[in-house]
Amino acid sequence: MGTKENMLLQDVCTRWNSTYAMLSRLQEQRWPVTATLSDPEVTQRGKHYLDLKPNQWSLIEELNQVLEPFHSATVFMSGEQYVTLSALPHVVDKIKKSLQSQNLESPPVVSFQTHAKEQVTTRWKDLGEFKPESPNITLLAASLDPRFRKLKFLPADQAFGVKNALQTMALAVKQQLRPTGCGNEASSTAEGAPSTAHKDKMTTSFLDSDSTSSDEEQDEEQLSNEAIQNEVLAYFGEQSLPKKDDPLIWWKANEQRFPTLAKLANSLLCIPATSTPSERLFSAAGNIVSKKRASLSPEHVYVLNFLRCNHRLFG
Repeated sequence: MGTKENMLLQDVCTRWNSTYAMLSRLQEQRWPVTATLSDPEVTQRGKHYLDLKPNQWSLIEELNQVLEPFHSATVFMSGEQYVTLSALPHVVDKIKKSLQSQNLESPPVVSFQTHAKEQVTTRWKDLGEFKPESPNITLLAASLDPRFRKLKFLPADQAFGVKNALQTMALAVKQQLRPTGCGNEASSTAEGAPSTAHKDKMTTSFLDSDSTSSDEEQDEEQLSNEAIQNEVLAYFGEQSLPKKDDPLIWWKANEQRFPTLAKLANSLLCIPATSTPSERLFSAAGNIVSKKRASLSPEHVYVLNFLRCNHRLFG
């Protein structure tokens, strides 16, 4: 019948995405399934009630339209070979827009769509809020992603607050990276104690040098603040990257231009958005340590798990 030869899938109660997989595969195999159920040589007459009515097929089609954005978002956010945390606000915003733009007719699907929209708004209500006293790490990661640096999914005042917080963090990083001078201490025991005649000159010299060093520190701090401010302004003044580009490659190429922000990006963009990568790690360990391999030492389990999760690097 010109249809792909794929097996039907079943729903799994612990994996909600399997509902979409089951319905989309059923919709794909609609005519082979209908032909099989209506063929008396294959399906007994008592089983003909399994055949779906046209309104039920329409219900499945509309339900797939609502579930498809959730499925795509789940698959994308569960990745571990690319940046995910910074894309979370953009993905949630896309889900909300897709739910608002869909034109549905079936009352059950419209009810489900309304409920899903309410749940997304309630569960992610804090995602777009930024408070200086408790910075939103997700928004900071999004601002350091060249693809979303314009923060178009935020109001103007919230985006301004994120940029200010990012500048404050950059200043803190700059201060931590500032080299500390190691002063040469005078050894009075080796060279002898200074004479009384030189004490006044030493005191005056010490006070003068202290004042000079204080001024130099203030000037250095001011220059550092101006450098960070110019770095932040230059970064947000550039055009955003296309969504398909890799932000890590961009930061590697522009690390010399934005040295402080690059260090912040390295510490924030590596955070996974979901616990799926760790769950995969536990699943891999569970497959390695089975009933037939129960005598493995912890060291061997660690090495086998490492090879299992990094086999692409050795291919």
